[in-house]
Amino acid sequence: MGVGVTCPKCRVSFAFYCSGCSSYDTEIYKSSALDNYFQARTLYYLKCRSCQVEYDSALCPACNTRILPEQPFVKGDTGRGNAKKCFIATACVGEDSQIVKQLCSFRDELLERNQLGRQFIRYYYRHSPKLVCHIQKSNLLKSLAKHLIIYPAYCTSLVAMKIIYFHKNK
Repeated sequence: MGVGVTCPKCRVSFAFYCSGCSSYDTEIYKSSALDNYFQARTLYYLKCRSCQVEYDSALCPACNTRILPEQPFVKGDTGRGNAKKCFIATACVGEDSQIVKQLCSFRDELLERNQLGRQFIRYYYRHSPKLVCHIQKSNLLKSLAKHLIIYPAYCTSLVAMKIIYFHKNK
């Protein structure tokens, strides 16, 4: 399976190939990096499955535009484009909040990678929509949820992502 790329400038579609081994057997991968205040940010890169060479961009053969492997320019991403949101955090601080983005990144980059984390995610998605119905009706419950659930989870995710980032880059 290769990666199909569409140039945002000239709209030419082409298959990405590895310049190292001339293979079209490439895939898009996700990793995370830390921004200011150790906020997790998702990065995409291309990797050849044959020789394991990694690329941070593709070059359009028609106009030589450098294309970063991010949605919507790279198709075939195996990532979670329509990922579920953090219900309680979204109800308390809004969908576009940096807190919600961080918690979703924590879920995708850490929790989904181990069995206990996946069990927690299943439990959360089974029970949190019921809680959100009550939280949205009461400012007191919204404030309690922010201070007792959201902010501690946010701080925990920042610390965990910081530890993982530094452990990976030793």
